[in-house]
Amino acid sequence: MKARVLRDKGGFLSPVVSVVDHEGRPAVLKDYRKKNAVTRGLLAPSLVKREFSVLRHLEGIPGIPKAYAVVEKRALLLEYIEGRTINKFKPGELPDRVFQRLCELVRAMHARGVVHLDLRQRKNILIAGEQPWLIDFANAWKGKLSATLRAVDESALLKFKQRNWPHLVTDADREAIKSHKFLRKFWIFSPRGRSAR
Repeated sequence: MKARVLRDKGGFLSPVVSVVDHEGRPAVLKDYRKKNAVTRGLLAPSLVKREFSVLRHLEGIPGIPKAYAVVEKRALLLEYIEGRTINKFKPGELPDRVFQRLCELVRAMHARGVVHLDLRQRKNILIAGEQPWLIDFANAWKGKLSATLRAVDESALLKFKQRNWPHLVTDADREAIKSHKFLRKFWIFSPRGRSAR
């Protein structure tokens, strides 16, 4: 199987993401080996080791891809999920149970002591059939979770609930969405114009 590049944004810390063969089946390779010397030499080993550790910690939760291996300390081999990003679906197109499963998935992740922190990025939620999948745990945090950390992921759930399942949104949800929008004005990692908004 010839490798197929899914994403190569360039940039200082963005890995090259490709679909490759792994034991006769497709897998995803997040590869930092051709990045600049600083990223390749100093940062990549830590980034790869950290994401691998998070995914192994979450192993067994439906909707979390398997982490197969670390390659040469600077690349991560992952389970390939054939699906569409959540933004490819029109409002009302996905069954309500998909949102329920998405909420259950996030709760299960939190119960293991992990927050994703980047779920507002539409590319990080895939839908395969009626199963949601969370991908790209590069920014995830593993440890003791505060209400503030959980709220970052929960605000993403509200965002997609409002967009994809508007008929499920309650008055309480609308108030929470207003609060999250206000707080995000002060969130330094979400510059204006970022596509996750």
